[in-house]
Amino acid sequence: MSYKSLIPFICVLTALYCGCQGETFNVDIGDTGSEIIEKSGELTENEVWDGRIYITNTLVVPEGITLTIRSGTIVGFEPTDTPSQIIVQGELYAEGSPDRMIVFGSLGRQRERQQAPEVNTTPDPIATGFTTGLDGYTNPEPQKTVAADPPKAGDWGGIQIETGSPNSRLTYCRIQHANVGIIARTDAVQIERCLFSENKTGVLSESTNPTITSNEFNRNGTGSRFQGSSSPDVEYNEFTANNYGIICEDDSRPRIQYNILRANYENAIACYSTSSPEIISNNITMNAGWAVYDGGRLRDNFIQGNKQVGPNITELGVGTQSDQFYGVEEAFEPRNSPVTEAGVPRENF
Repeated sequence: MSYKSLIPFICVLTALYCGCQGETFNVDIGDTGSEIIEKSGELTENEVWDGRIYITNTLVVPEGITLTIRSGTIVGFEPTDTPSQIIVQGELYAEGSPDRMIVFGSLGRQRERQQAPEVNTTPDPIATGFTTGLDGYTNPEPQKTVAADPPKAGDWGGIQIETGSPNSRLTYCRIQHANVGIIARTDAVQIERCLFSENKTGVLSESTNPTITSNEFNRNGTGSRFQGSSSPDVEYNEFTANNYGIICEDDSRPRIQYNILRANYENAIACYSTSSPEIISNNITMNAGWAVYDGGRLRDNFIQGNKQVGPNITELGVGTQSDQFYGVEEAFEPRNSPVTEAGVPRENF
C-alpha cells in the first residue's frame, strides 16, 4: 500500500483523537505530504519514533533493544485477520506531554468500492472516452474509490510487555481500538496519565504489579482486569462509561484507592474466584450494576446511586450486604460526602 493512500486515514485518525470529554490537545499534522514510516518485524537496534508510524504487522522490541516514542507521534494500525501488536521484550518509553499526547489506534479497515457512473442519455464518445455497449449507448467505466470502515475495539492486538522487559513507561498516551491496550507481564511497567478508550480491555495485569496511576478509562469493554496473583496499586484513575470498570479474577488483590468509578454499564468493580481487592477512599456512583460485586474489603468509600438505587441515596451501612453492593467481605467507615482527592489530578492532565 502506498504512502499516499495512507495519508487520508492518518488524518482521520488524528482528527478522531483531537479531544475527549471536552479536553483537547495539539496534534498538528503539518504537511500531509510528510513521510509515513512503515514498521513491522523485529527491531535490530535502538529506535526513536517521531511523526507518523504505520504498523503493517506485529512489531517486536527484542531483549536489549530500546524503543523511544516522542510526544505527538501517531502510531496507526490497519485491521487484519490476525491483529498486529507491539511485543516488548526490551524497553519501551512512550512519553508524551499534556498538549502532545502519543496516539495508538486503528486506521479503520480499508476497502475499495465501485461508484456507479452518472446516467448520460446523449453521450459523446469522443469527448468522454466511454466504451460502446451492446445497446448502442456508451457507458463509463465504474469508478473505484477507497473507503474505511469505522475503527472498532479489537482492530489491533495492543502493547504486550513481556516478563523479561527490565523497564517500560507510558505517559500521556491515548490507546484506542485494541483488543487489550496494555498487557503487563512484568512489575516493571509504569502507566501514568494515559487515556484508554474503545478497547475491549484497557489494561490487563497477569500476576504482576504494574503502576497504574492517574489514567482515564472511558468506553472500554473493561477498564482494567487483574488475573492470577496481581496486586498492583490502582490510584487516582477515572473509570467512566465502560461496560465494567474493574474486574478482579483468580487470587488477585489489587489496592484500589482514590479512584472515580462512575456511570459504567455493569458493575463498577466485579470480583471472581478468590480475588479480594482492597477498595479504599473511592467515589463509586451511578453505575448501572453493583458498586462492588461478590468480594473485596471496603473502607472510607462514597457509594451512591448504584444498582438503580436513587441518586440521592448514600450507602451508610457497615454490613456486608446492601442495595448497592453485594457479597463483600468487609465494609467499614462509609462516607456521606465524596472523596475530594479522588480521580485524575486535573491541573496536570
